[in-house]
Amino acid sequence: MPLDSPFQHQPTGAFASPLAGSFKLAGDICFLNHGSFGAVPTAVATVQRGLMEEIEAQPVEMLARKMPERLLQVRHRLAAFLGTHPDRLGLVTNATAGVGSVLRSIDWRKGDQIIVSNHGYNAVRQAVQAQCERFGCTLVVVDIPLPLRGPDEVRERFRSAINPRTRLVIVDHVTSPTALRFPAAEIAADCRAKSVLCLVDGAHAPGMFDVDVDSMDCDWYTGNLHKWVCAPRGCAFLVANKRVLSRTHPETTSHQHGKGLALEADWQGTRDFSAWLSIPAALDFIASGGPTASSLARRNIALARWAQQMLCQAWQVEPISPPDGSMLGSMATVPAPLECQRAFTSASDFQAHLYATNRIEVPVIDWGGRWHVRVSAQAYNTPQDYLSLAGAVSAVAGGVGGAGTVVEAAAAAARAC
Repeated sequence: MPLDSPFQHQPTGAFASPLAGSFKLAGDICFLNHGSFGAVPTAVATVQRGLMEEIEAQPVEMLARKMPERLLQVRHRLAAFLGTHPDRLGLVTNATAGVGSVLRSIDWRKGDQIIVSNHGYNAVRQAVQAQCERFGCTLVVVDIPLPLRGPDEVRERFRSAINPRTRLVIVDHVTSPTALRFPAAEIAADCRAKSVLCLVDGAHAPGMFDVDVDSMDCDWYTGNLHKWVCAPRGCAFLVANKRVLSRTHPETTSHQHGKGLALEADWQGTRDFSAWLSIPAALDFIASGGPTASSLARRNIALARWAQQMLCQAWQVEPISPPDGSMLGSMATVPAPLECQRAFTSASDFQAHLYATNRIEVPVIDWGGRWHVRVSAQAYNTPQDYLSLAGAVSAVAGGVGGAGTVVEAAAAAARAC
């Protein structure tokens, strides 16, 4: 990998987060997979348990009388965090449900095209495919090859795929398998210029970096809060632009139908509302990670950039995006040494080996026939976690040429923190 120095982003004392001890993760596991299901901080889990007890003490009082006002307070707080208006924000259980709500809210015509990319989340692609089969639409998958030199390549691929039959474009803000930050706002602008609807799938983005939904001016934005906002699982949102607000409805129709997205989403039937009510506590938690509201996010991004560079050098592989980390959030996907593919029959077998043998929890993804390792960076992670992964993978590969020296140099830099 052509770099000016072994590690452009040297680990420093800033990588030690004051929130490192806030999670209940098992001490014997090197946990590098916050991006899948998140991890709930102890303080947030305590708040949720208290809310569950409050609801159980007076179920009718809480659910039938107080819940509308409590959820309104949550939406106001969340809307301010996301840069949007609470009346255009609906609470949902996950980003997949947000996508489903959008797909349900469009009056499809036979022959309509829906554009996604090959970096998109499989559940979203399956939901789109189901709509296409039902209404006679066509799924168009934009191929975005790796490695990428910059976001303009992504934008041009999407722009070139749009034609007069295109009805909806779904673009990831941060891709799940490849952990790349796509130019979602720019792609949304291209869609507006061609009168095409645009949904931004921000499953990973909130809490990973600042998200200002209204400034993006996409038609819809959906995102998860159980990942980088560290809320309980079951917390997500869908924001609708004024252009499409009146036509947007949640997946489940219930008593509030016709009263607007926010109220319709608030009540889709009886459920455990304690997760949604815990969202302010999660926002408080991530804001406590340093002197500024975005301190934790910046720290995590810096750690992911360092991890990408160190792993690429340790395994002597090329990065899949610019080596300066400009297309990364707080995750990085790195190609594994080819030798690993000769040692195991599948990527999932390799992932299972890393967990069983080295107690490293990290996804291994088969992308176009090449295995990749996706690492996450959260408050509890340190440079040593990625050094452990580098060594474990290098051991499987039988010793990638020069890897030992690079890993030792990285370890020395980490010890100097």
